[in-house]
Amino acid sequence: MDYETIILENRDGVGVLTLNRPDQMNAVNGLMFRELKAGLDEAAADDGIRVLVLTGAGRAFCAAADMKEHRQTRIGVEHPPTLEEMRQFIRAHPQAITKKLRNMEKPTIAMVNGPAVADGVDWALICDMRVGSENTRFMNAFVRMAAFPNTGGTWLYPRFMGMGRAMEFLYTGEWMEAEEAHRLGILNRLVPAGDLEEETMALARKIAEGPAISIKLIKMQTYQGLGMSFDAALEMAADGEAMTLLTEDHQEAVAAFLEKRKPVFKGR
Repeated sequence: MDYETIILENRDGVGVLTLNRPDQMNAVNGLMFRELKAGLDEAAADDGIRVLVLTGAGRAFCAAADMKEHRQTRIGVEHPPTLEEMRQFIRAHPQAITKKLRNMEKPTIAMVNGPAVADGVDWALICDMRVGSENTRFMNAFVRMAAFPNTGGTWLYPRFMGMGRAMEFLYTGEWMEAEEAHRLGILNRLVPAGDLEEETMALARKIAEGPAISIKLIKMQTYQGLGMSFDAALEMAADGEAMTLLTEDHQEAVAAFLEKRKPVFKGR
């Protein structure tokens, strides 16, 4: 599928979805909202993509919604939007993108190449992992616009930062720099800007070479486990282990171990 505001590539099993409005610091307009949803659906359905990397073109990851685009244009109405029309747009577009990233069965990595603002922060945090450089910065800009974080920030930030730091981040709209983000565990890896793509792709390819069924179940049960008891998690773990022990990939892993070679997994 051809896109105007994003680029979706398959690089040897690693899907790279790039927000592609570099002249606007990848601020999200109405078209990009729609194309991001379509691109995520395409990546999720493509069996040739084992891992998805989300990033931005140019010097920014994502500079929030495009404030230069008239609200009526972004929402797709010819009149000042009503409260219900605003709700419907938020649920159908920015929140839908957050949900598609969270619910994607494949591992996701945010390659945070520059500033991530508002929606951009939340979309980076909802990915499974994040790699950044000295150019990486995060800002909850919603409060600066006298708005409410609509893409999951009030749920995400306390889980990453602790309640006190999260409330400061939410209340003040101040920048969080890369070193603090790394210290707090928001960034899994902090690397020089010149090495960002190479390091991110190396991580993505390492995961893509792994056993896809095991990784899919690990992702699903890890997230579901956040909201269940330990005993319930053990029950799910028994199911997961039983299923993976019956896969061809498990047989290949055992054979490779005995033969002292690297396994070649096929996702079966």
